[in-house]
Amino acid sequence: MLKNYLKTSFRNLLRHKSYTFINVLGLTVGLVTSIFILLWIIDELSFDRFPSDADRIFKVMVNNAYPDGKIETYPATPAKLKDVIVQEIPEVELAAQYSMETELLVKFETTAYNAFGVYADPTLFQIFSFPVVSGNATKPLTDIKSIAVSERLAKKLFKNGDAIGKSINLAGSHDLIVTSVFADIPQYSTLQFDFVAPIELFTKENPWTQHWKSGGTQTTVLLKSSSFVDMANQKFVSLIKNNCPDCTTTPFLFPYVKSRLYNEFENGKNAGGRIQQIYLFGAVAVLILAMACINFTNLSTARAASRSREVGIRKAIGAQKNSLVVQFVSESILLSFIAVLFAMVIVQLLLPFFNEVTTKSIRLDVSNPVHMAGILAITLICGLLAGSYPAFVLSRFNPVKVLKGNTQLGLTGNTLRKSLVIVQFTASIILVVGSIAVYKQIVFISEKNLGFDKDNIIVVDQNEGIVKSYPAIKNDLYQSGAVKSIAFGGNNIFTIPITTTDPVWASKPDNSSILFKIFRCDAEFIPTINIKIQSGRNFIDGQDASNYIINRKAAEVMGLSFENAVGSELEMWNGKGKIIGITDDFHNDNLKFGIEPLIFMYSENVGSHYFMKLSGKLPFVENIEQIETIFKKHNPDHPFEYIFLDDVFKKEYQAETVIGKLFLSFTVVAVLISCLGLFGLASFTAERRTKELGIRKVMGASVGNLVVLLCSDFANLVLAGLCIGFPVSWYLIREYLSKYAFHAEINLDIYILTSIVMLLIVLLSVGYQSAKAAISNPVDSLRNE
Repeated sequence: MLKNYLKTSFRNLLRHKSYTFINVLGLTVGLVTSIFILLWIIDELSFDRFPSDADRIFKVMVNNAYPDGKIETYPATPAKLKDVIVQEIPEVELAAQYSMETELLVKFETTAYNAFGVYADPTLFQIFSFPVVSGNATKPLTDIKSIAVSERLAKKLFKNGDAIGKSINLAGSHDLIVTSVFADIPQYSTLQFDFVAPIELFTKENPWTQHWKSGGTQTTVLLKSSSFVDMANQKFVSLIKNNCPDCTTTPFLFPYVKSRLYNEFENGKNAGGRIQQIYLFGAVAVLILAMACINFTNLSTARAASRSREVGIRKAIGAQKNSLVVQFVSESILLSFIAVLFAMVIVQLLLPFFNEVTTKSIRLDVSNPVHMAGILAITLICGLLAGSYPAFVLSRFNPVKVLKGNTQLGLTGNTLRKSLVIVQFTASIILVVGSIAVYKQIVFISEKNLGFDKDNIIVVDQNEGIVKSYPAIKNDLYQSGAVKSIAFGGNNIFTIPITTTDPVWASKPDNSSILFKIFRCDAEFIPTINIKIQSGRNFIDGQDASNYIINRKAAEVMGLSFENAVGSELEMWNGKGKIIGITDDFHNDNLKFGIEPLIFMYSENVGSHYFMKLSGKLPFVENIEQIETIFKKHNPDHPFEYIFLDDVFKKEYQAETVIGKLFLSFTVVAVLISCLGLFGLASFTAERRTKELGIRKVMGASVGNLVVLLCSDFANLVLAGLCIGFPVSWYLIREYLSKYAFHAEINLDIYILTSIVMLLIVLLSVGYQSAKAAISNPVDSLRNE
């Protein structure tokens, strides 16, 4: 029976080549998109699930409550918290404390590399099941003078030699013995490092971490059972307050497997994160597959009349309705399998491009049961969805009527076909409008005046060698003419991470909980990136070590008038001093957020970056070569590495760029599928109305009249789609842009442009078939009447 179904299906597909081509092409395009999204979703969901006890690993998060009721959530915990957890929480089997990932120079004899690593407890290896391939597997870090390195770093430093027992220098200040080599951290780990040094080194060098109000480390625990989480959380609530009565922070456990996808919190509650992208693209995949299935359904029901006699004969010789349904569904599934074979080939060819766009290293692994099960499920669902309705329509035909030649009886799918076309175009319109909106927001971000200069500035990370030789480096750079200016500054200027409520000024309310961003810099920083000082003056080297510069927003929240703010007293971490200048407000955080109050603190070495404005007197390559030569002269142990400040800006909004590119690609796919559907329907419509067109032509209708007649039906469907799609897209765009404090304006032009594009698509898709039918000789269509 199955053999008969397959043979009949192949014959039907080969007999109607144009119909088969349109369906296979539409399904292939839909499946390619769905497979890419499936692979992307599997990749995202795979993060942090590699440990053998992933369900028992929890990250310690902290809710910090302010007097005004605002709650801020972050993973930075006091260094003393880990020992208290081990002592007082019996539900915890293991606990590990570790620093934020940091890039440091690792040197063995004359070989040196910048490598990312962490300071951590040895228990980190047990909790995350990081395998130790050589050395002390039970205790990878034996004492404060030991270090563990990855296989990748060991090969770089020691080539093919044994790493165990070798002495390496870390950050130019610690000579440590390699006691273990661990396997490279899986790519699906959010925590990435190439070396692990003892946490005692970090806390010894940073005594401030020992204060209960500090948050310089991270803590992860392994529970004895995942069912203990609620019980443990009840005990965690009071851990910090029991040891620090005036602290306002409350720790809690958060599943480690969720730390990548659910990384956003609002007022102490989880508010999602990257998981929303998974929902978005998952919905897009379903939408595009549904559109491909709609094409199949429409074309199948449109050509149902041509198969009515086949159904009639099958029923007359004893075929049951169920067997006919199976026949037509199997034909649909066969089409899906043909399409998926083409789709998998196309996916393999386009994967390098997809990985480049998404900055991933995804591959389609045919031996991976998850990959193949997902693709098989998509194929079967696609085949069933596409073929079910046509199968039931065809199997309902009355054999007596259709064998008498009444092929139109029972064909009640015209309304459904129009409805499905409207659904298709509504989806396409939403995607087109959404794609334009996302593009406009990306352009808005890239062209936004941030209030400072980011062009022709390179950034070099701080290291001990530069700190020691900075005056000489600075002098040589100015002498070379390669730079206009060089400055020292703190963290990422685009999203300044350091915040505090500590600043004290004369009129500060007792219950103030105003968060200020803090940026440490020297006297050259503000002029180097061209931040405008509206009142007062800039820093003058060390004489302003206890003075401060603020932005206008800070003056506003302090209740200081712009005229009298300069000269006011301000106490901060550098001690009591005065406000010596007020800058223009500039964007000091992601454009999703507003401009925050900011305080500049003078610093010559407490920070992490050097900013160099290129002079432009020499060609770019020569500029960089001169700068590199000077750095290597004074700092030969450290490799010279730099990044352009505008590239840092692009990385900040990389997620938006990726979403924009993917959204545009999906929109093109959706429009292409809609075009294929329209082209196929127009072909069958023109075929069914051949005699009508012949009569109209004989009666005097022009070719133009006939083309307009045929196109108008489809144009009306597009207009209906526009009427539905515009309100829906307006709502979705509003929700998307509401996440940005600063965003592009969406005007009527976006809807006018979409309307023109969609109507042009109709004319291009339907116009050819309409014109072909209209210019045909009416004698040919009427001779058998």
